[in-house]
Amino acid sequence: MEEIKVKVPPGRLLVKGARCPNGCSLMAPEHPLSGKPSIKALLRIRGRAGFIYFNPYYGIFEYDSELLLKPGDVVEVFCPKCETSLMGNERCHICGVPMITLQLPKGGEVRACPVVGCHNHALTIVDLDAQLAELYDEERRPKM
Repeated sequence: MEEIKVKVPPGRLLVKGARCPNGCSLMAPEHPLSGKPSIKALLRIRGRAGFIYFNPYYGIFEYDSELLLKPGDVVEVFCPKCETSLMGNERCHICGVPMITLQLPKGGEVRACPVVGCHNHALTIVDLDAQLAELYDEERRPKM
C-alpha cells in the first residue's frame, strides 16, 4: 500500500469510535473533554492502576488521570472493559518505547507515545472517505 503524509492542524479531527483490539468501545460520554466524549483507558504505572481520559481531538494532548503523572513517566494502558493491552508493536521514533494503539472504524488507527510529555503521534487511514466522515466534526469537514 502506498503511504501519503498529510499534516492536520491540532484539534481538527475528532476521534469518535476508538476501540481496543477486541472491539470494546473506549469512548466515554460520561467524561467529556472539549465538549465531546473522551477516550477512556485503564492506566498502570508504578504498581498502581486508575483511569485516564484522553481528549478525543487528534493532536490535542489534554487528559484527565486518576493517578498523578509526571513528565517522563512511561505509562501502560489497557482496555477498561476487557483489560487487553493497548500497547502496539510500533515504537516511538523519539523515545523508543511501544506506542499506544487505538483501533478506528473502517480499519484506521491512532498511535501515541506513552511517555508523558512526548507528543509523537500518528494516524493511519485505510478508507479515506469513510474515515474522514467518521473523524471530522460536521462543521469542520473539508469539502472534497
